[in-house]
Amino acid sequence: MRKLLIAAAATLIAAPASAQPPRPSEQIEAYAPAIDRMADAFLNLDLGPMLDAADPYRPHRDRTLRDMASRGDPRFQRRLRASIYGNTARIGRMADAIAAAAPAMRNAIAQMEMSMAGVYDALPPPPRGDVDDDWDPDFDDDRDEPYRD
Repeated sequence: MRKLLIAAAATLIAAPASAQPPRPSEQIEAYAPAIDRMADAFLNLDLGPMLDAADPYRPHRDRTLRDMASRGDPRFQRRLRASIYGNTARIGRMADAIAAAAPAMRNAIAQMEMSMAGVYDALPPPPRGDVDDDWDPDFDDDRDEPYRD
């Protein structure tokens, strides 16, 4: 019986934690392998036909983007992958920080809206005698005389 109560309590405690949605950083970092595969496919793009069309009299040894980008850099692929995974981790941390700050930002915006509404409510009404009764909102002075002095 005691083991059953402990198991039930553990289930109740663990249930809210497992019911929570994943953090933004986890979602963003999950995209890193897909971005890595897309970059790999993009680097395998054969540019030979375009290079031959642009300069038909020059031999083109480096025909893919990978060949061009990795020329003279034997660690190009390793650095590219490190950049992809490192940047997704940084973007994930930034998304977590924004998600944590979102309630405070919403409160600040709501407070600003209330303050602005109070300012507009406190403004005196416009004077009634200064209104130009001949003003026509559809009339365009610049239509007939664009260079009038």
